[in-house]
Amino acid sequence: MNSFRLLADPIRYRIVEILASGEHMSGNISDVITSNYGVSRAAVSKHLALLRDNGWVDFREEGSARWYRLTEAVWERIDLDVSWLKFLWERRIGQFSNNDSYLLLHTDSRKSGLE
Repeated sequence: MNSFRLLADPIRYRIVEILASGEHMSGNISDVITSNYGVSRAAVSKHLALLRDNGWVDFREEGSARWYRLTEAVWERIDLDVSWLKFLWERRIGQFSNNDSYLLLHTDSRKSGLE
């Protein structure tokens, strides 16, 4: 999932903020998120799973606790998505020439969520 789409949700953005400071137990993350946003622990778990499924976080188990952390790949993904926007900016989309068919296809696939 595109970094901007993933971080557009305020709960996921807050989880990433928390994990940017280091490794945290899932219970502590849930406590903060449920307190700040009034959502259930199950909802927080779903957000963590989405982040994990998209390669943003991983975890280790220690006894019955899960310790979550951001992955190194996060920074590469953010850089890639920002680079894409910078590329679009430098090309000034909207002024296509006949040889921009690749760009049109790539832009359409990103809009539709296909990546």
